[in-house]
Amino acid sequence: MFSTIYSLVWKHPGIDTPKICLEVYHADIVDPDLEGSELAKWLNEWHPEAWDKTCKAIDSLIDDGKIVFMDDGSIYPLGYHMRGQLIGAGNNGQ
Repeated sequence: MFSTIYSLVWKHPGIDTPKICLEVYHADIVDPDLEGSELAKWLNEWHPEAWDKTCKAIDSLIDDGKIVFMDDGSIYPLGYHMRGQLIGAGNNGQ
């Protein structure tokens, strides 16, 4: 799962956790056409195991320094350049 999530973040810089969960579990979860916090709430209610596994994997990738979680909920690979600024190196959205 870690490599799948890491690949998704590289392919879709700025993706958020709920969208990652939908992508990882696309064979098991029908997209409810929600986004952001509404999608997160829905996933937590209707697919708690998938949601929990996704969140734990993302936390692990953050702890390992592979990805960065921004204040707005978007996720980027460490070292990604956004608007001329390097993502990571202590600037995780702060």
